[in-house]
Amino acid sequence: GYQGVELRAHPEEPVHVGIGAAERADIAARFRAAGLTVLAVAGYTRVAEAGDDGPVLDALRQHLALARDLGAPYVRVFPGGGDQDPAEADATAARRLAAVAPYAHDLGVRLLLETHDSHRTAADACRVLGLVGHLSVGAVWDVLHTWLGGEDPVASHAALAPHLGYVQVKDVASAEDTSPLPLGRG
Repeated sequence: GYQGVELRAHPEEPVHVGIGAAERADIAARFRAAGLTVLAVAGYTRVAEAGDDGPVLDALRQHLALARDLGAPYVRVFPGGGDQDPAEADATAARRLAAVAPYAHDLGVRLLLETHDSHRTAADACRVLGLVGHLSVGAVWDVLHTWLGGEDPVASHAALAPHLGYVQVKDVASAEDTSPLPLGRG
């Protein structure tokens, strides 16, 4: 009953930026034949991480090209700001996302910053998105993280709605036990 999938694009997964053009075409064809859309390439690039921009920008471009080749409209990225000053992490993430936004636009793919780790809430993510100000950069709302960050879902939705690509819903036992529940329970 699935309509689409988010493909994790870690180097240890079957689909990643290191696969060639023929393999990408084959993967895209297999999903089309199965009647499934590749919704997103779920990259692990941390756009707010301290360090040089070059490797981060290269990784973003590679994931955008992979998404285009697979017919995916989105690339998921993590903030990954760690323990940096929030204003510094926001500026780093915004600078990097803004730098590749025109390339994303040219490919017809949107970069989506997930509400996660250093930018767990919608308010955190929107600080970055407001600095970027480009339609090719938006958000993935990970409902678990905004909830664990103490943000009311109504507030999260209101903040993220103008930027939203898609929503991730996780089936967990509780705020204290975030391990997935067995299928069919919840």
